[in-house]
Amino acid sequence: MDEKNSIKTTKTSKGRNSSIELLRIILMMQIIFLHVSDYGDYASNAIWIEGRTELAFWFIWLLCRCPVYLFIVITGYFMSGSTKDFNGKRFLKCYLPMLFYSISIPVLYGAARPGSLTNIDYIRGFFPVLSRTWYFMTLYVLILILSPYLNRMVRGLSKKEFLILIGICFFVFSIWQPFSQLEPFKQVVGISKIISTQKGKSLYDFIYMYLLGAFMRKYHFLSDSKNKNLRLNNPLLYLGLFLALGIIDVILVYNYPDNNIVKTIGYNDNPLVVLQCITLFRFFEKLDLSKFNKLGTVINYISAGNLGIYMIHEHPLIRSLIWNELVDMDNLEFYAKGHYFFKIFLIIIIIYAACWTLDWIRRMIWKGIVIVYRKSANIK
Repeated sequence: MDEKNSIKTTKTSKGRNSSIELLRIILMMQIIFLHVSDYGDYASNAIWIEGRTELAFWFIWLLCRCPVYLFIVITGYFMSGSTKDFNGKRFLKCYLPMLFYSISIPVLYGAARPGSLTNIDYIRGFFPVLSRTWYFMTLYVLILILSPYLNRMVRGLSKKEFLILIGICFFVFSIWQPFSQLEPFKQVVGISKIISTQKGKSLYDFIYMYLLGAFMRKYHFLSDSKNKNLRLNNPLLYLGLFLALGIIDVILVYNYPDNNIVKTIGYNDNPLVVLQCITLFRFFEKLDLSKFNKLGTVINYISAGNLGIYMIHEHPLIRSLIWNELVDMDNLEFYAKGHYFFKIFLIIIIIYAACWTLDWIRRMIWKGIVIVYRKSANIK
């Protein structure tokens, strides 16, 4: 299959792949789950309780380690085929909501709680990228800016050259970097003053994942629609591989309980996490929802609010409000009965739905403003 045909098969009639949009929704829920684990203290409590509660935590948590990376893999997969020098419309579609939430949330919070914020807090709101209000959004904006140059590089590389580049990135970020944290390897290898990936949350890693997505698009890595004998078009194959990698993660955690082992397994650029990204993406890529047009429309509509959900619930002020005042998971009674899973799932759904609704209101208000402006300016 050539690249042109590959691009064609990834799109719905409206240019959006509902299977991938469904993946985006699931990834955002995974991100909220990770915040439940970290900010809601699910991780520390489950590990303290031990037994089945700890085992269940590790299994679910280790299956939810790749959403951040996978969002960028998806970006690289779909944007790497663009020949535009710079997509200003896409940039503004990302930046304007950032600016809106970065300014409006402190203003509303300060109005509700007078004296709780300083002038610096308000000033920072006007610089959401430079102030790193959201680390992911800052890096995402940088990827959007760099993407035309990355795309030119992708187009200029041969398959062999591109494969070597991906191999170098995999070695540096997914082998060298995590092994430098482990004994006895750390006594031999190190990354100090060479590269710091912040547990896989750096610009280096985002470029790495963008290129991986571009490579998967261009050369169908771990996918071959031509050769049906390899059964690489069966989505269950990729789902099975994804779950198997999660089980391997759990085995490593329990057989090597050293803190550094556990820590590096949780890094975004861990080699197993990278493979999980690839297999989970391929599963949804091969999942055909084209027969369910109405379902696809609903999925696409819901997915449109994903970035808004992230920016609302991960704004430092809202994050503190949710996890320090509204959600109380830091007590053993919460885990006393088996249905605590349901309560965690309910927390995730409530946060997702509430933030989606708020972002929907913002989008409707903005749409109304645009319509009024166009009518007043006689713009069709």
